[in-house]
Amino acid sequence: MTDELKVGDKAPDFTAPCVRCGEFRLSEKVTECPVLLYFYPVNYGQTCTNYITEMNEYYKEFESIGVKMFHLNPGSVDDHSKWMDRMGSEYDHISDTGQEVSKRCGMIITHPEHPKVAGFTNRGFVLVDKEMTIRYLWRAERPIHTVDIRSLIAEIRSILSEPK
Repeated sequence: MTDELKVGDKAPDFTAPCVRCGEFRLSEKVTECPVLLYFYPVNYGQTCTNYITEMNEYYKEFESIGVKMFHLNPGSVDDHSKWMDRMGSEYDHISDTGQEVSKRCGMIITHPEHPKVAGFTNRGFVLVDKEMTIRYLWRAERPIHTVDIRSLIAEIRSILSEPK
């Protein structure tokens, strides 16, 4: 794992398989608009199921602020595709089977009080702008924690309206 990333750092570029776009390359996607990466532990978990249901309700809100969100965890492209169909997900999903992206972004659960999930991808968000600069970063203290979607949208809207 690298040093922990923080707001203002350059985001690590990566290429990974993606359900809808085939191959996702961060440096290419941010030329279109800011990218919000949503890291999460597993498909089909209760918290993940509830949270993606809520995220789907706010898809148009993310579009309205000019942000494209991609979901990411170690699931395979096939597993993500089935998960997206089941959940009616509006968001494309990136496969990080070796957890290399999760590790590079500091999104691995390492807390000793969570031995059952230690080593899993943690829940978190990373907002990357067209210069590959991290503008927003949130990591869950515990993988069950989430960010209120309305608050997340408001914060990102505010961040993107500020001069750098």
